[in-house]
Amino acid sequence: MDAPQYDDAYVAKMFDRMGPTYDLVNRLSSFGFCELWRYQCVRHAQIQPDAVVCDMMAGSGECWPYLRHRAVSKIIAVDFSPIMVQRQRRRSRGSSLPIDVREENATQTALAAQSIDCVVGAFGLKTLSDESLAAFAQELKRILKPGGRFSLFEISSAQGWVLGPLYRWYVSALIPQIGRLLLGDIECYRMLGIYTQAFGSCERVAPIFRDAGFQVEVRRHFFGCATALVGINQ
Repeated sequence: MDAPQYDDAYVAKMFDRMGPTYDLVNRLSSFGFCELWRYQCVRHAQIQPDAVVCDMMAGSGECWPYLRHRAVSKIIAVDFSPIMVQRQRRRSRGSSLPIDVREENATQTALAAQSIDCVVGAFGLKTLSDESLAAFAQELKRILKPGGRFSLFEISSAQGWVLGPLYRWYVSALIPQIGRLLLGDIECYRMLGIYTQAFGSCERVAPIFRDAGFQVEVRRHFFGCATALVGINQ
């Protein structure tokens, strides 16, 4: 297996390339599970009405419909892919809910300290090295209010499931072919499989967030094909 590339510029360009078909490929390749998992990501956060919520590594804003149902007062969206940010800005036009779109690195934002009630993030953790995950955890610690919560969701390797090897083969071999069919670009979707294999699951990275001072728990979904990391700022 090739080594994952964690360079920020590389990852941003990869998501720029995937931008035009990212939503479609996700829905098709996950058989619609990606939408269920985004809903569960938001549900795990236990967001209270009128909360200020930061959507980290927000992609094109796919979590926003589920946040609107939580009657939040404001969404702050952070992503460092220019193409994804452009898509967010188009999606936010005409929204009755204030949405502050920021082209920033999630590991080091310009957000004020203790200004956020809740952080959500779907499918961005796997592209962070362990060093960047530690920086990201410290950034969440800085921006969350005392008692603030986070919910982070990620595709995982389904270790221990009898069909896990078949699932991992599907992620690494067949999803890139779907990407090539719809985008004409196999490399970026092949890299997503490499990131997933290297990431493993949220169980592997939970200690990084505990070390940052969070109370955390890991939740498995669909036999470990996805895992959620849910935390409280103590």
